[in-house]
Amino acid sequence: MKTLLDNRILTWTGDALAGFAFRGYALKADDGTIAWIDPPDPGEHEAALAAFGHPQHILVTFRDHDRAVDKLAARYGAKVWIPKGKGGDIKRVDVEYDESTQLPANLQALSMPAVGYGEHALYGTVGGHRFAFIGDAVMNMDYDRLPWIIRALFLGRKKGRLQYKKLYRGGNTREALKQVRRLLDLKLDALLCSHGEPVESGAAAMLKESIESWN
Repeated sequence: MKTLLDNRILTWTGDALAGFAFRGYALKADDGTIAWIDPPDPGEHEAALAAFGHPQHILVTFRDHDRAVDKLAARYGAKVWIPKGKGGDIKRVDVEYDESTQLPANLQALSMPAVGYGEHALYGTVGGHRFAFIGDAVMNMDYDRLPWIIRALFLGRKKGRLQYKKLYRGGNTREALKQVRRLLDLKLDALLCSHGEPVESGAAAMLKESIESWN
């Protein structure tokens, strides 16, 4: 469990699949709304998350991030928001959103459909920090420590630290690598990846270095 951005965001990891850690986030917005993003099972962290505030909303960035969404929505009575698109196994869906949808917790959506599964970055500002939650478009894994088979088959890295998927399942890889450039327009302080470590500061420069080398 980590606290981020002046204790306005908590993050934890759940089960991993083939080296890809499942990371979730809890956001306390400036209006007091509590939203969880792409949550895996909180396990031992549930008491700390409950003290932070029970989720009123659960938002998913990528339709295949079913994780513990259905179970947690039932437990807390949270409203579930998933991006419009195809695929995924989430059963409890209250709202399918796109860029035009008014989202809770002062969040806005940025669509990158070529990533597949309805990928949308969820961005906003909290405590003066500009941030975005990212599903599968960009990853910040500890690349050099991943099994070689993962690096060979699934993840690419050129300049900088960030990685892209060699195959954006359910999307179009060539177009996806173009669409992720939209993240540069957000001028982010913090990059909150669903796979890998969160970046609390300097995210805009980090994204620019990596993304411009992918195209």
